Amino acid sequence: MKKIVFYIICNILCFHTAFGQEQPLLEGDRDAYLAKQFFENGAYDKAAEYYEVLIQKPNGYDLYYEDYKQTLIALKDWVTAKKLIKTIYKESGKDPTYLLELGQIYQMSGDKEEADKQYESLIKSLKPVKFEYLKIANKFIEVNELDWALKTYEAGKKQVPDASFNYEIGTIYRLQNNKEGMLSLYLEEVLSNPTSLRQVQNGLQAALTTQEDFTNLETILLQNVQKHKETLVYQDLLVWLYMQMNDFESALAQAKYLDLKRDEGGANVIQIARSAAQQKDYDAAIKGYQFVIDKGAENDYYVTATLEMLNVKRDKIISGRNYSEKDLYSLRDAYKKFLDEYYNPYTSSKAVIDLAKLNALYIHDLDTAISNLEMLIGDPKVDKNLKAQAKLDLGDYYILKEEPWESVLLYTQVEKDFKGNPTGEEAKYKNARLSYYKGDFEWAQTQLKVIKGNTSEYISNDAIDLSVFITDNLGMDSTLEPMMLFSQADLLKFQNKLEASEEELDKILSLYPNHSLTDDVYWLKAQLELEKRHFNGAIEYLKDIVENYGSDLWGDNALFLWADIVQNNLNDPEQAKELYEKLILDYQGSTFMVEARKRYRILRGEKINEQ
Repeated sequence: MKKIVFYIICNILCFHTAFGQEQPLLEGDRDAYLAKQFFENGAYDKAAEYYEVLIQKPNGYDLYYEDYKQTLIALKDWVTAKKLIKTIYKESGKDPTYLLELGQIYQMSGDKEEADKQYESLIKSLKPVKFEYLKIANKFIEVNELDWALKTYEAGKKQVPDASFNYEIGTIYRLQNNKEGMLSLYLEEVLSNPTSLRQVQNGLQAALTTQEDFTNLETILLQNVQKHKETLVYQDLLVWLYMQMNDFESALAQAKYLDLKRDEGGANVIQIARSAAQQKDYDAAIKGYQFVIDKGAENDYYVTATLEMLNVKRDKIISGRNYSEKDLYSLRDAYKKFLDEYYNPYTSSKAVIDLAKLNALYIHDLDTAISNLEMLIGDPKVDKNLKAQAKLDLGDYYILKEEPWESVLLYTQVEKDFKGNPTGEEAKYKNARLSYYKGDFEWAQTQLKVIKGNTSEYISNDAIDLSVFITDNLGMDSTLEPMMLFSQADLLKFQNKLEASEEELDKILSLYPNHSLTDDVYWLKAQLELEKRHFNGAIEYLKDIVENYGSDLWGDNALFLWADIVQNNLNDPEQAKELYEKLILDYQGSTFMVEARKRYRILRGEKINEQ
């Protein structure tokens, strides 16, 4: 103890030495500092001596009550602690919170019977005001006295008849894992008070942790829908529940019914369609948009729904990798029809960019794509951000057309106009990539170093991947020939010259066997096979990467893409499940981990709560 006191006195002396002349400590401040130091160093008896004096000073209870109480608890000086709490209870005008603290002291001292008496007395002393019961119940919850919190709410129901405590009691049941009681009260609350819907949803969201929970709530809600046919709040809850489960078809069915009942004009349906599109449930999204479109051109959401459905149809066709020329031309015609009827430079010019991408990358009509984007860029009414995106896409298309000088000009314009902005970073990345395509690896690396770590995560990751690739392979040999061949193959693949790209890759395998680029060659060959929709051929290369180069750059990428092809193109959910499980186990730091885990759980039949 003497050592502790000596240490603290030395601290005080140092404090005076450093600050004494400019900021002298007042006596009360010094005593408070000493008391705090003694407490923190475990010298509770010395701390108590100071607090006993400090508490008597003006505003002493306001300033030092909590610290003094904790000191007495540490000393197990229950007599003085009780006296302290009873005094502040009177000083505070009989704030019932202090009766709860008194009960805690009795409980800590081992006198549970007296503690219970204090808690009972506390609850009986509360004024018939809802806030009083809420405040004390919350205090009980803070100290993990859930049963007493429940008793507080139940007393409140009797003493404040016009106030509902259904949600609060339901939350206690949730904390006690009494989900049946929780659901009963939550649903009773939302029926009597529809404005509590969001609050109830938040409570349910915290409680729904298993497939059984989802199924049970769905069953109960469907029963309540039948029982209360004129009350729409249970349908609202069903929509919310199905969204939690990513069951967009069921969510839409309920939302359409509500839309017709409330004459919402498709506002909620279009939000569900967007969520479905984000989760790649394209069929459900299309159904939602079609519902809104069917309301007619005079509807406020007609143009928005029409354009967004076109984009969803495009994503569905492209992601499926099984599209035909007929699918592409049909989609192109739909875009053209939309633009002919509803083009507005302020609201729908994004459709021009989308159509250009379809023409350039999939129909391979470069001239039309370029012409349309140049017209868009020349329109002074078009938003500058859309123009920037159009310029970036146009730069890509000039690479496809083998006019890279035009690409440099466009990328540089955007980089200059959007400096320090994610759009500007994307332009800088595209310029660096173009240098890489041309074989100017050192300049590409210089530009990539500037980008890495900057604003946009997407661009930064692309920049890092390309930078790591160049660093790993540049200087591995005395000759740059393998890298030159690979970057040329990469460019040819970008230009959709698939056979020529494959020839360059075969040269690397033939002239430089067992080169460090081998896994990169296999990765690019897998991409070429996918472009040709040779799914089994792509898998062979991906399998080779996973089995022989699994710890290198493309290991987790290859495994995830392999699983994706098996799931979505070869329709083999069991094998896909095994591959996702392997990725989860073998690549725990992978950026694909979250998506792989989600897909794995869905393939196992689980319903996922992601909201």
